[in-house]
Amino acid sequence: MTDTSLARRSAQPAPFEVVPFKAALGAEIRGIDITTLDDAAFKQVHAAWLDHVLIAFRGQSVSAEDLVRLVKRFGIPVSSSNLHKRDLSERAANELYNLPPEVTVVSNVKEQGKTIGILGDGEIVWHSDFSFKDAPTAARMLVAKEIPPTEKGGRTIFMNCYAAYDALSAAQKQRIKGMTIKQANIVDTAMQLRPGASLTEDIRFTPGPSHPIISTHPETGRNSLFLGRRHSSYVNGLSLEESEALLEELWAHVEQPRFLYTHVWSVGDVVIWDNRCTLHKRESFDSTERRVLYAAQVEGHKPFEAPNALDIPAHSRGHLFA
Repeated sequence: MTDTSLARRSAQPAPFEVVPFKAALGAEIRGIDITTLDDAAFKQVHAAWLDHVLIAFRGQSVSAEDLVRLVKRFGIPVSSSNLHKRDLSERAANELYNLPPEVTVVSNVKEQGKTIGILGDGEIVWHSDFSFKDAPTAARMLVAKEIPPTEKGGRTIFMNCYAAYDALSAAQKQRIKGMTIKQANIVDTAMQLRPGASLTEDIRFTPGPSHPIISTHPETGRNSLFLGRRHSSYVNGLSLEESEALLEELWAHVEQPRFLYTHVWSVGDVVIWDNRCTLHKRESFDSTERRVLYAAQVEGHKPFEAPNALDIPAHSRGHLFA
C-alpha cells in the first residue's frame, strides 16, 4: 500500500466515526465496540491507523483476552519477555491475574509484596519501543484499567516522526541520507541501567543494531525520522563529537510542540500507535496513586531507507493540523 490519502478513504462508508485530533497525529474512533469488530470494520480501522498514525477508543471494556484477539488482527503478537530475552519473573501480574503471555502490565502497583508490572511511576523518556532490536515492534497498544484521578496521572506524549522528517530542509534531508544510528541497549526508558550493561562503554564499539535515520514505512511507503532513543545511540561513521552534534540537532528539531499529541488517560481508553513512525514518552505521576494499563505489541520489520527516499512525497497526516 503506497497511497494513504485521507480524501480517498473518507469516501468509503464506515460503521463508525473517525474524529482527527487537533494535533500532528491521532484520531478518536467513535461509535464502535472494539471487541466486536468484524473483518470489514477492522479493515477500515486499520486504514485509519495508517492514516492518522495513532487511534484512540474511549469508554471500552477490554479484557486481557480481548486485547490478545485485537493484537492478533494487527499481526503476530510478541511478548515483552521474548523481546528482552531474559527472565521477567519480577513482573508478577501475569501469574497473579492469570494473564496470557501476550499481555504486559504497565503499573506502579504492588500486590502480595510483588511489583505487578513495569515502568513504575517515574518519567519515561522519549523512545521507540524496542528500537534496540533488529526488528522493532510495529503496532503497539495500551488499555487503561486503572488511572489516577488527576489530569496529570501519567499522561503520554506522542510524536509524529513523519511530520518531523517532512519539516526538515532539503539540505538536512540530503545530509542524513544513507546515515544510520546504532541503538545500544544500555539503559531502559526509565533511565535504569540494564542488567550487565555499563555506562563507561565506548558507544562506538558497543553491540547493537543500526537503523537508518530516514526510515521508509513498509505499508504507507512514506518516510519518517527514526531516532529510537537519545541515550546509548551513535551515528555510525562519525566521530563521537560529530555524532553528538547531529543527534542534538535532530532531537531539538523533533521535540517541537507542533509534532506532538498529549493523551490524557481515562479508564476504558484503548490507544494504538504505529511504533514504526512515532516516538513517545510518559510524564511522572503520584507514587501513591494506582495506575494499571495492559500493553501488547506485534512483530515489526528491520527498518530500511528506500533507494529513492528523497523523492518520496510527504505523509498527509502530518500537515493537517500542524
